Amino acid sequence: MTYIFALHPLLMLALFIGVGLLSYVVAFSFLAYFGRGQPGNTAAVPVPNFAATITTTWALAMGFTAAEIWSVNAHAKAASAEERSAIARLGGIAAPDLLGNAQMVETITAYQHAVQQYELDPKGERPAAEVDAIIENLRAAIFEMAHNPVPDSIMYKITMDFDQLQDARGARLAIGNAPVSDYKWYLVIFLTLLSQIALAAVHADRRQGGQRALAIFTVAATFSIWLLALHAHPYVGISAISIFSIVSNSF
Repeated sequence: MTYIFALHPLLMLALFIGVGLLSYVVAFSFLAYFGRGQPGNTAAVPVPNFAATITTTWALAMGFTAAEIWSVNAHAKAASAEERSAIARLGGIAAPDLLGNAQMVETITAYQHAVQQYELDPKGERPAAEVDAIIENLRAAIFEMAHNPVPDSIMYKITMDFDQLQDARGARLAIGNAPVSDYKWYLVIFLTLLSQIALAAVHADRRQGGQRALAIFTVAATFSIWLLALHAHPYVGISAISIFSIVSNSF
């Protein structure tokens, strides 16, 4: 699903419209099948309330998925803010007007570029070896700094910022690796199709009304799922959170 979330919004919309049309055709075929022998055989038509049980389940699944998406995005924004803050503080301390540690500045800059290149790509949702290596280089630079005449209070602050950077990175990777389970999306898609079939069943004796009901529900479901998909992955797509936009030009 991550590859779908990474598509351009209009391309993603076209994909969902295509899937929606396909599901409409499937549901329409069920409408034709259920409508055979109607309107005489009314005993074979489910009562209208039957469709409400399925569509209500679909609405609940959509609601739970949407709530999780907003929650994941909130956690992702918090983790990204912590990572940006740690980077800014480390870079500020190592800047030429303070400690003037050029090695540390270069390492922090390399960290930002490596994260953007390897860990924010849809294919790279796990820790990248390149970023791990830079983290170790940054750790070595801090240890080397400890052997220089740097005040203990500053060393303590640098160590705390470095620990926060690692914790925030770990949180970002955990969120990016599984923002919302694909199985929840499969459930929503399955219930969407099942809701269309339920609407077809209760309109078996009113084909024209069934066609309109299926069309309205298909349009509503398609655009609802598309709007959720635009925000489904916090680090991918048009609504992706920018990790280092604040501090990219700080050094």
